[in-house]
Amino acid sequence: MVRRCSKVANKDIDLITKVAILYYKKELNQTKIAEKLGISRPKVSRLLAKARDKGIVKIEIVSPVTDTSYLESELAQKFNLKEVIIVDMTDEEPEAERKRTAADAALSFVERITTGSEYIGVSAGTTIHALAKRAQATAKENYKIIPIIGALKDTGKSFNANEISNLLSENMGGTSFLLNAPAFVKDSKTAAFFRNEDRIRKIFKLYDKLDLVLLGIGKADQKHPLIAGHLRGKELAKFKKLNTCGSISSIFFDQAGEILELPFRDRIIAISAEKLKKVEFKIGVALGGYKKQAILGALRSGLINVLVTDRSMAAWLKKQKQGV
Repeated sequence: MVRRCSKVANKDIDLITKVAILYYKKELNQTKIAEKLGISRPKVSRLLAKARDKGIVKIEIVSPVTDTSYLESELAQKFNLKEVIIVDMTDEEPEAERKRTAADAALSFVERITTGSEYIGVSAGTTIHALAKRAQATAKENYKIIPIIGALKDTGKSFNANEISNLLSENMGGTSFLLNAPAFVKDSKTAAFFRNEDRIRKIFKLYDKLDLVLLGIGKADQKHPLIAGHLRGKELAKFKKLNTCGSISSIFFDQAGEILELPFRDRIIAISAEKLKKVEFKIGVALGGYKKQAILGALRSGLINVLVTDRSMAAWLKKQKQGV
């Protein structure tokens, strides 16, 4: 009896091995294998599972270069992100070169997830400007590009969201919209006047249609474009007490990722945190160095769910906690 059972077991192993060879080495699909061996397709599937369970088939994933893919997956899971993209650069390399490499990676991601008819929001900042500058035309040419913040004082064209919107639409293909208003005004009454202006109201309505946004992440200090030249005296003193660590398109947050209610929020003309959080793909493009704490706060805030960054920043993030 024992001998007979052994023969049956050997026949099973033979069949499992044969199926595994046909599937993994001969590259036949399961339907073809079923036809060839005169068995059902579900049985082929079960035999392949047994081949893995018994160690007849061993699957090994070999990274040809680095363990970057594993770190991307680890960070995405840790911070509850849709995706993390790490470019093979460190903070020891020239910033301009790192920005170009990160821009190319972000553009590849946009190309992968879009069909060409999406509404794309853009923030201000030199990193997003570098992205717009490197964008190239594809067969997808019906994008609608929308600035999500007004013009920032004394920052130049390379920082302006309207300029970025125009540049991205010219290079990638599509229509650009303009938010013809300053990002920061003298009082809430002036801000309300701008928001009620017909052309600006139409832009704000488009924020409900955004499919993705391209976001720079800024360090929140007195050199921040919304702070420098705008806040003085008591307002500046209040800002300093808030323990802000970063901002995304005029939305400020602390190290724990808490969105801060600023005393001057009603003077800002830009997308709200509530509307930004509703966008499906919120792509933060940011490099390490002096922005480390700002990027960490952004990840905790829920304002981004895709991160494009460099190797140095990714390695540092690995050591940080998901929450404070």
